[in-house]
Amino acid sequence: MEPIPLSGGQLILTNPDDHTLLARDPSLIGGALAHDLDTLQKMRMTCPEVPVGLSAACPPLPEDRDVPLCERYIRTCRAAFKPFVQEQPAFYYLHGAENFRALRAAVLAMTDLSGAALMAELPVDADGRMEDGTDVLAAVAVLQRIGVSTIILTAEESQDLTDALRIIAPYARVSLGVRCPAVWLLRDMELPNVELFVPLPHERARRLADLVRTRPHGRTVIPREVDDVALVSDGRDAHFIDWTTGISDEIPCDHELDERLIELEDEAPAAFKLLIEEEEDVITLEENLYMITRPVCLCAQSPELLEKALRVYAGLALYDGTWEQEERILKYFTEKYGLICM
Repeated sequence: MEPIPLSGGQLILTNPDDHTLLARDPSLIGGALAHDLDTLQKMRMTCPEVPVGLSAACPPLPEDRDVPLCERYIRTCRAAFKPFVQEQPAFYYLHGAENFRALRAAVLAMTDLSGAALMAELPVDADGRMEDGTDVLAAVAVLQRIGVSTIILTAEESQDLTDALRIIAPYARVSLGVRCPAVWLLRDMELPNVELFVPLPHERARRLADLVRTRPHGRTVIPREVDDVALVSDGRDAHFIDWTTGISDEIPCDHELDERLIELEDEAPAAFKLLIEEEEDVITLEENLYMITRPVCLCAQSPELLEKALRVYAGLALYDGTWEQEERILKYFTEKYGLICM
């Protein structure tokens, strides 16, 4: 198995007065995180040696959840995040999303606005799932392919945090971190492959500093799995497929899509090929996302229509060459939406 090049464990500062930790042990500090624009300027002055990022809370979802919801919410996020962009922080820390689809939409909104590094906070519950039922591995599979460079896990219970890390550690290709009470670290809890520690809003980094310093000597490292299969997501659950996986015949995204998906549940194809022919098909796709329980291959003759479908589909879409797209367009779709070219 390929080894993971992990750091020894670093701490994010969250208060301008924590700059004394930098002077004491510079290698311990991975960066600084400001909660507003005024604090950003202060931390740039007190912590010039490290990258200073800005916390960005995801806006509430609209009370009206009718489709098209995804693009409306992306616009809401862009409006909320736009004032931050001109300050050019070294990275953004996205947090507070109501569910996984909202978090993914917030990531797309931020990458629409900025090319800065992204950290995303991912709350996990029991059984390795988010509160909305999204499998944590499926969430990581998507986030690490759409521009998130560090995923910070949070949980109400320490065991939920440990269990989630055990699930995702072999497949994470980005840095992993945690945001948890300092007292949890006193218990020497197992945090596989964790490289970054972020203090809770009501705690200071200095409470974590000594605990983080002592962790590298006894921490757990889980080897990374070899990439002989692709980890994909249907928007809720994770799937492993190889490059010869079976894909269904084209399924029109019309008013009968839900019935067709039900009929195909007991058939063999490992992935559904969904055909996008007009704008209304994108609406139908979004309306029926809850019906999709397998990986999806999206195909559209128009790259504009394909992008609209990619924006609303919360998983990682496959592309099998139907209606050949230009290489530069596929590269953009791969980097922006995590499209997997078969």
